[in-house]
Amino acid sequence: MIRMRGFTLIELLVVISIIAILMAILMPGLQRVKTQAQLTVCRNNLRNYGLTGRMYSDDYDGEFPYSFTWLYKTNAACQWHDRSKNLDQHPELAGCLWPYLKGQEINLCPQFDKVAREMSCSVCRGATIPIYPQYGYTMNSYLNGDGFGYIPSQYRTAISTLKLENQVKDPARTFYFGEENCWTIPGFSSAGINDNNLRAVPNGTTDCFATFHKSRSTDRNNGVSFAVFVDSHVEEVSPYPPKDDENAPKGNTWQLSWPGKKPAPIF
Repeated sequence: MIRMRGFTLIELLVVISIIAILMAILMPGLQRVKTQAQLTVCRNNLRNYGLTGRMYSDDYDGEFPYSFTWLYKTNAACQWHDRSKNLDQHPELAGCLWPYLKGQEINLCPQFDKVAREMSCSVCRGATIPIYPQYGYTMNSYLNGDGFGYIPSQYRTAISTLKLENQVKDPARTFYFGEENCWTIPGFSSAGINDNNLRAVPNGTTDCFATFHKSRSTDRNNGVSFAVFVDSHVEEVSPYPPKDDENAPKGNTWQLSWPGKKPAPIF
């Protein structure tokens, strides 16, 4: 008679221990791969945004879309995560650039989606709306926008009439679309994303680039983000002034927002 021999308890415990050790070794690597893949998606989204903006300008004699109504027809707050205003379901609410964006899965960075929920970014100007991030990119307000209304009069004339690509003095150093946090940075920025229009000033106290990429979950204010520039290249950016590190992101939000002669004026 042949006796069937099973595993002993000790053998099972040894196998489980080996599996646990392997998982402990592999999981950090898998997480890094996942994070890197998400970073690639976010960069590619912005690269496609740059191409989309170029298509629009080609169709409209070199003019930028209006920065307040490029995504939504009206510039109301909180629409970026208002489920009732999803543009796929409500195209009548869409702004001038939407016909070039619809049907493309490029409007939301997966890391922004995660962080927006994690940081409970559901309050916009006092109105609580359930978190359902749908659109996570903002346009430079100084490109055919109202940013000129927030700068001193001596700089205002040229920027107030800037509507065309060929009016930008340095396309490679002027961002077109970027990312914002959905929360304020204590002691630095007084505004998170509430609309899809990024308006920067020299001291960084208004809108600024996001900080959620490459950041720890315990400190989301010291990471970086990405932006696509008028010349269509994508670059890692930071809201903070440059550091003495040659590998640090170049410029801050204001310096890279200013479409006139560089460097941007400080006031």
